[in-house]
Amino acid sequence: MQTPVGYNKQRAAALMEQHNLDIMFVTNPLNVWYTSGLPMLHSAPNPILEALSNKFPNFSIIHRNGNVTVVNWIAFMSVEEFCWADDDISIFSRDMLEGLWDELADMDLAGCRAGVEGDVPKYVADALSGGELNMQLVDCDDILNTLRLIKSEEEIARLARAAEITQNVVNKCLGFLREGVTDNELIQFARDEMLREGACDWNHFTIRFGDSDPEGPGTGRALKRGELVRLDLGVIYKGYASDINKHAIIGEVDDEAKRVMDGLVKLQRYCEENIRPGVSMSDLGDAAGEWYEEHVPDGGAYLMGHSIGLQVEDMHLFGTLGGPDMAFEENMVFEIEAWENYGDSHLGVEDLYVVMKDGCRKLSSLTPDIHEIL
Repeated sequence: MQTPVGYNKQRAAALMEQHNLDIMFVTNPLNVWYTSGLPMLHSAPNPILEALSNKFPNFSIIHRNGNVTVVNWIAFMSVEEFCWADDDISIFSRDMLEGLWDELADMDLAGCRAGVEGDVPKYVADALSGGELNMQLVDCDDILNTLRLIKSEEEIARLARAAEITQNVVNKCLGFLREGVTDNELIQFARDEMLREGACDWNHFTIRFGDSDPEGPGTGRALKRGELVRLDLGVIYKGYASDINKHAIIGEVDDEAKRVMDGLVKLQRYCEENIRPGVSMSDLGDAAGEWYEEHVPDGGAYLMGHSIGLQVEDMHLFGTLGGPDMAFEENMVFEIEAWENYGDSHLGVEDLYVVMKDGCRKLSSLTPDIHEIL
């Protein structure tokens, strides 16, 4: 049996006790991997379990003591080599799950409170809530997200490496940019460099030329002189995501862009300097907004802090989009983003941090200046 990368039985048991859950059924591929180690990720050496999940069931069951049972497609015979689940049940088809439902009933779990994710397959929800089991289904998305908030040392190392890979690719992209290059050429270049630098997969290519849609590149648009470029890239390294942003321009940066970036950097640094264990996330967001209005009165920034891990935005923690009613804890890993409209485009800063015992530490290292290509 493998050692969990991030899953913590004691923390899981405490959360289940807090929410009075007798059992949790985990069906989202990311959370199945997180809780059991079953290679359900698209970045796995062979992502066949994810590819065939519409036909063959793979999920994990968390018991009230935090122990995990993984239910996997019988053709996957490498549970011991990949998983950290306490035990496993191999089945071939959905029909074979009938024996599992009967076993759960024999364990006196009929009528219990069972946590399920929002995207639980209907056949699982129907089996749990109906028939002899007649379980009371409770949404456990927030519980699983909270469980994933605090990272192990291995998770932090993977996130730091993902950020490093992405920064290397961003710097290579800056050298590749030139007047006339298309967004398709840039995406292909970035994709190749991600794998060459050691990424297991790519996560996103949020690329903007001038007023183009950064969420929809790939139209063949060519870069023109004087246009602002946004490079917002992310990779997957051993299951963990990155999210790094950098701006460039073909030409010289004007004073207005410099003013906007200066205000955004100040807002980001305010957050960085005031985050430590025990600080309320909502209070930090409110205080940052008030500080920005006082010290950058001509600014129009919007702030977003989000955790990052298996997903590029695991949870929104503070800022414009709000966040949960909780305090920062040691080993939380998160991004501080701040953005402001600029002409027909927008400018932003985005960096990776980890909460330490006495503050927080920046894990990314790209400079926030706009790179000039003359």
